[in-house]
Amino acid sequence: MALLLIMFIVIAFVCLISIALLYMVKDPPKNTIVFLFTAALGIFISFLNVTSFPSNLVMPRIIAVCFGMLAIIGVVLKYKHSDTAAKLFITASVVLGIVQLFFL
Repeated sequence: MALLLIMFIVIAFVCLISIALLYMVKDPPKNTIVFLFTAALGIFISFLNVTSFPSNLVMPRIIAVCFGMLAIIGVVLKYKHSDTAAKLFITASVVLGIVQLFFL
């Protein structure tokens, strides 16, 4: 039980730092690295959410997949040169995924 709590705390801390860096880093190559890391983190959290629910709970699993899709939409928007919208989609994916992982 304690190991699971430590994992949750580490994931929350990494998410907090990643989202903060996403908006604070101004150098374009470094910002792209932070952006892609945060997007991968959003997809990873979505994967954790999908696999943590039993197979008969379909709606929470579909919602978790939708949160992962927000991260993919954010990456597509980044390469369509809409940086602000892309960052918002990535942030929403990570925050909503963490909320679902911790509280549902």
